[in-house]
Amino acid sequence: MTASRLEMDPPLSTPTRQTSGRGNNHILAVDTTKEVPPTSSKLPSDGIMEESVSQMTTMLSNILEHHGRANQRLASLEEDLAHAKLEEEKLKAMIEALEKEKSEMNAIVALMERKDLYDL
Repeated sequence: MTASRLEMDPPLSTPTRQTSGRGNNHILAVDTTKEVPPTSSKLPSDGIMEESVSQMTTMLSNILEHHGRANQRLASLEEDLAHAKLEEEKLKAMIEALEKEKSEMNAIVALMERKDLYDL
């Protein structure tokens, strides 16, 4: 009865094996014409997988939200840096103008001191 049961309901894929004289098994062909029937029942681990996927989705959402906020902050800092560089350039120009004016004043003072020496 066992042999007839196997003939009626063979395994899903039945490899054809050839045994050499040394006892090594080699698979020559696999019958892939039979389809595996779909399983309709949920496995006990499905709930765990769904929970894990949900947790990972939440984590990914949080990471993306944090990334968005970080990008906004970075854009704001880059804008602040651009304004600071403009202010730096303005201050450098003002310093150059003041140094030039100082040099001119020193030259005038030197001329006035010479004039005072000649007047004596």
